[in-house]
Amino acid sequence: MQIGLVGMPGAGKTTLFNLLTGSTQTVGLGGGDEVHTGSAIVPDRRIDFLSSIYNPRKTTYARIEFKDIPGARMDDSRARASRLLDEVRSADALVQVLRVFNSDLVESLHGEPDPYGDLSDYGTELLLADIDILEKRIERLENNPKLKKDEAAAQTALLKKLLEALESEKLLSSIELTENEKKLLAGQSFLTEKPLFLAVNIDEQQLREKSYPGKDRIMAYAAAKNMPVIEICAQVEMEISRLQPEERDEFLEDLNLQESGLGRLARMAYERLNLSSFFTVGEDEVRAWTIQKNTAARQAAAKIHSDIERGFIRAEVFHYDHLHRLGSAPRVREAGHFRLEGKEYPVQDGDIISFRFNV
Repeated sequence: MQIGLVGMPGAGKTTLFNLLTGSTQTVGLGGGDEVHTGSAIVPDRRIDFLSSIYNPRKTTYARIEFKDIPGARMDDSRARASRLLDEVRSADALVQVLRVFNSDLVESLHGEPDPYGDLSDYGTELLLADIDILEKRIERLENNPKLKKDEAAAQTALLKKLLEALESEKLLSSIELTENEKKLLAGQSFLTEKPLFLAVNIDEQQLREKSYPGKDRIMAYAAAKNMPVIEICAQVEMEISRLQPEERDEFLEDLNLQESGLGRLARMAYERLNLSSFFTVGEDEVRAWTIQKNTAARQAAAKIHSDIERGFIRAEVFHYDHLHRLGSAPRVREAGHFRLEGKEYPVQDGDIISFRFNV
């Protein structure tokens, strides 16, 4: 899973990227051209507990890849704008970083914060980019004599339906499609169909006051567009993340933060993208595996190795909650919570699984 950090220049995308990934990329003011990529572990207290129980040689958390995409500039060449748009398209989901914080240095280059204007302007950019793509595809379909008439007509009608929705300022993610329409769109990607989150980048004073200019308007816009929102003080959290663990916890508590920015963003992404985690445990490794919710056991096994999927026999399953409550696997077994499941079993978040297979 790759999440693209997007937004206007000076919003704090690189600062947030450094916080999430532990990178030390130079923080600019919206003028850079380089796209940074990095990954971050998904914080999960369940993995911490499982490691304390099994004492494995290796502990592996789930990971999310982030991509820091520079903001567009007024003087952008067509080539730069196209390249950055391609980077946005290749991400699985997008996080728009919104500047609300006060900074004399940033304001000297980009003016006073205008969070609602930035929010709506970027949304308009995504709409216009999709409109441009749709118009070009419709034109190609209507002028391609090699396509079968019925096939071209069905494709064109669907694309015009999507175009009409965009022109009414509706995101494509809000359009319900039939299974046949989904097949017609297979392989085609649009920006406004991607899951879109909002990271409101605030300063320390705004964090402590739990308020900032335009908050109600921003929240209303996000609710109307079905955009999950987190408020994050990226600069302060980045500084805290570089402290020793005991100092880190003290500072987070002082700011009344129950969870890190990474933890909140990861949880939001899992919920919105319909993801869950199952675990494999043992002396060699305790590991989290990310899957779509309710993935069948045989397909979940493929995350580990294709041989396990191919030779799948049964899955031995018990749940993390039972282990956490009872304290050991033998007690879980004695309580009757171990069970054998077949290939169609829908794997649940928090399942601990041992796959039986033969190849």
